[in-house]
Amino acid sequence: MSSLKILFAGTSKFAEYHLQKLIESKHNVISVFTQPGKRSGRGLKFTQSPVREMAFNNNIEIWQPEKISNKEVSIIKELNPDIIIVVSYGLLIPKEILSIPKLGCINVHPSLLPRWRGAAPIQRSIESGDTITGITIMMMNEKLDTGDIIYQEPHRIDSHKKAWELEKELMNLGGHILLLALESILNNKFVLYPQEHRLSTYAKKITKEESKIDWNMTAQEIHNKIMAFNSWPIAETTLSGERIRIYDSKYNENDIIGIPGNIKSYENNIEVFTKKGTLSILSLQKENSKVLGVKDFLNSNDLSGKKFN
Repeated sequence: MSSLKILFAGTSKFAEYHLQKLIESKHNVISVFTQPGKRSGRGLKFTQSPVREMAFNNNIEIWQPEKISNKEVSIIKELNPDIIIVVSYGLLIPKEILSIPKLGCINVHPSLLPRWRGAAPIQRSIESGDTITGITIMMMNEKLDTGDIIYQEPHRIDSHKKAWELEKELMNLGGHILLLALESILNNKFVLYPQEHRLSTYAKKITKEESKIDWNMTAQEIHNKIMAFNSWPIAETTLSGERIRIYDSKYNENDIIGIPGNIKSYENNIEVFTKKGTLSILSLQKENSKVLGVKDFLNSNDLSGKKFN
């Protein structure tokens, strides 16, 4: 066997990149499973997943079930893939499907498992102040992100890394590592390593309700949240009753004490007191306005005597 018949299951932009790398490789993507299109945005415009668009543009058979049922099990048995590759799909793959391909089902996950199992590993790693993350290629089992590890590659997170930037870096890393892992599987030159389940952490799904900044947190914790929630849902606060979204910041580990949320400085920058240290806001956005750098924002907004809530 010189190449693999692949069934790919994925939905997000992260998954789309991995599908693209497979299409460009020597392997044969015979079919794609992705989630159904959804209505989103103010106009409730109907949009398809990035994976669906990539598959359509490359004339690959597409399946979009709302859930995996006996019908899909029969379809996959008929397709008879050598291997199933799952990347950010969003639906649970049942045990009946895992045993269909002779080389198993593998998953590309953007963390160093067992740390950050679950839906939002990139955002939660930044929010928690991790300095290292990475890509894990895992042999799937019926439980969430608990399968044996085929390969892991670490990747550093610097303190000013936004979630969308880290996602792009991990996409590039994951696409490269996936092809290496497939080569080792194809040549039966790989070893499975069980995860240390006692070290696991769970990356729960990000919600819009989490975007509100609590100024009683430390400056570093608030900064991490701002970085983690860019590009969605964007961390926010209120100023004189008006919603302010914060896109970029840096934290200052100083011993200056003030009331959390009070603005310490507003001449050349916006520096805010927190529980510990101060937070410098670098770019922000008022309701129904464009995102502004701090100097442009201060040119048109008087912050004297004001406080973030």
